[in-house]
Order: sequence, then C-alpha cells, then structure tokens
Amino acid sequence: MKRFIIDIYRMRNQLHQFDYEIDESFFGNFEQDLVRKGKLSASVDLEKNNSFIHMAIGLQGTVELTCDRSLERFQYPIEETCKVVFKYGDEECEIDHDVVMITRDTQQIDVGQYIFEFISLAVPMKKLHPRYSDDEEYGSLVYSSENITEEQIVEFDPRWDKLKRLKKK
Repeated sequence: MKRFIIDIYRMRNQLHQFDYEIDESFFGNFEQDLVRKGKLSASVDLEKNNSFIHMAIGLQGTVELTCDRSLERFQYPIEETCKVVFKYGDEECEIDHDVVMITRDTQQIDVGQYIFEFISLAVPMKKLHPRYSDDEEYGSLVYSSENITEEQIVEFDPRWDKLKRLKKK
C-alpha cells in the first residue's frame, strides 16, 4: 500500500496526476466482505494550493459482487468521479464527507483509503445479478405518497364498511 501514499509536503503548488491499477491484492488490505475481487483503474488528480488541496479520483472498471437473491457472483461496472478537498487548519478532522481538515505539518495523504471508500460507495445496497434487472417483483412500487380518492378504492370485504362509517363521523 506504499504506492498509494502521496508525499504532499514536498509537492509544488500545481496539478499532479497519478494512475493506479486496482486488483485483488488491493482489496486484501482492507478487513471487509463487501468487495474481494475487481479490476479497476484509478486516476488521481491532485491540485495543491497555498490554502487547500483539491483531489479528484476517477474510477473505471468492474468489481465482483455476490447476488443477494441467487448468491451467484457477477461483474458490476463502476464508473465514478469523486472529489475531496483538504483544507489546512489547526487539527486533523473530517469536516464533511468530502472536506477534510489537515494541519500544515501533514506530510502524506493515503489515497488508497479514499479509493477504497469511493469504490465501496459505488456498490449498490441491493446487489442483484443483471439477469434479474427486468424482474417485476423487484421493480414494483411498495409505497406511494399519492393521495387515493375513495372512488379509487375497490371494496373487497364488507367488514371494512363499519370502519369507514366510524371514520366519517
């Protein structure tokens, strides 16, 4: 993981570009079960200024996921561009999900951690094999905020009439 550590302390104030290839050895460095295999390319554009550092990470490739429905493995395409701003301040802390405060003495940034986090965020919560993409069972709407008028409700059970009369009072 040393190749993902960028020495920002000696960097000049200008745009710097880095390219990385992501594979199984990369994912093995993180204790997690979300993604174990994948083949991606990551391009990091790091622009250093006097007051902040702007980092843009472009991800392209595929990761191997396990379908939540059939437990089959499938390739999921990822094409993302994510940004992080490092601002100089008194202490190191995360201000927002894309703004991090670092001190002027910070010498290195581990972009590997950010690459992994952005890959993880690109993985959908519900992982379905592509063959289930047209399945109506998973595509149906469960909840609707649309107002339904009383004429649209079809009466199936006469027991509900008593409750409706209570509602009208």
